[in-house]
Amino acid sequence: MGNKIQSTAIRLTSPQNFEEKTLEVDLKPNFVAVEHTLASICHADIRYYTGDRRKDALKNKLPMALFHEGIGKIVKSNNSKDRVGEKVVIIPNIPQYMLEQKPKSTCCSSCASGNPDNYCEGGVFLGSGYDGIGQSRLILPRQNFLTIPKNIPDEIAVLTELCSVSLHAIKQIKSLNVSQQKVAVFGDGPVGFLTALMLRFYSKVPKERLTIFGTTKNKLQQFDFAETHLIYDFDFKNSSEFTVAFECTGGKFSESAINQAIDLISRKGELVLLGVTEDRVPINTRDVLEKGIEISGSSRSGYNEFDILMDILQNKELQAELKKLLPEKPIEVNGSQDLTKIMDKVVANKEWKKFNLLFNWE
Repeated sequence: MGNKIQSTAIRLTSPQNFEEKTLEVDLKPNFVAVEHTLASICHADIRYYTGDRRKDALKNKLPMALFHEGIGKIVKSNNSKDRVGEKVVIIPNIPQYMLEQKPKSTCCSSCASGNPDNYCEGGVFLGSGYDGIGQSRLILPRQNFLTIPKNIPDEIAVLTELCSVSLHAIKQIKSLNVSQQKVAVFGDGPVGFLTALMLRFYSKVPKERLTIFGTTKNKLQQFDFAETHLIYDFDFKNSSEFTVAFECTGGKFSESAINQAIDLISRKGELVLLGVTEDRVPINTRDVLEKGIEISGSSRSGYNEFDILMDILQNKELQAELKKLLPEKPIEVNGSQDLTKIMDKVVANKEWKKFNLLFNWE
């Protein structure tokens, strides 16, 4: 057994209630202890905090420390190659074979089939039934951390997880050359914005082939690298140019976005779903069948996407676009009472920008 590491976790015990808990975790071989330096709040964190999840999900997943978007620095490792103080980005998806340090082929049927790690049947995810970044020490497999290049600022690096989800979704497209397709993105929130950015800077889709559909003029103005349309002003049924679409709305708007995309996409087109909703969504299956549309779902991401992003995020033009999502400065967190006030503020706030957290564990 390795050394014991203590971690102070601010756990959500029930909606709108946090409690501090001291955890003691063994630092096993090939595991690393990281102190996170910056975390970002996701809509998933907000849904847990407000209780806007199914009752069975809340019962099964609480108590837990929230947050899965973040960066940190190594404070202890059993591997001599690791440097104390090294800045790393945190990969929140942990397949079972990494937790148990065994070959992927012996893990589960999904892993044995060679599927991406985010579809592991026994995997866990930070801040989703497994203690997340809201704790003083994260003890995870070394494969869950990637060194951050020096020319990626912290405030950009903390967006890696969000970008990785969009990148994974784009990789679902089977078209050989996405840059030559006419691509639509439904959703003018952060997920739609980052998906559009990944299409522009990873897939190299030019502005004239990339169109964003949204509901708010002010938000759509942020997409200056793409064509934009308000959904109320567009005739979806009489357009046949688009071959690929991404649904990035989620929630109560999923139904309209999915069905508008089905109306929009040409025959044998592709539709990728990213939006998360707690409710079942009725869709126009008649046109899906008639057009031969291929629909795929995309959830989370893994090491490969993060690795690719450590190169892409060094692009200064992309960094300038990402800064549109960033707050002026992170909010300091000095304990559970602070975090409650901050989450209440986030719930009440309808801003487009992200909220970043700087925990003070002294």
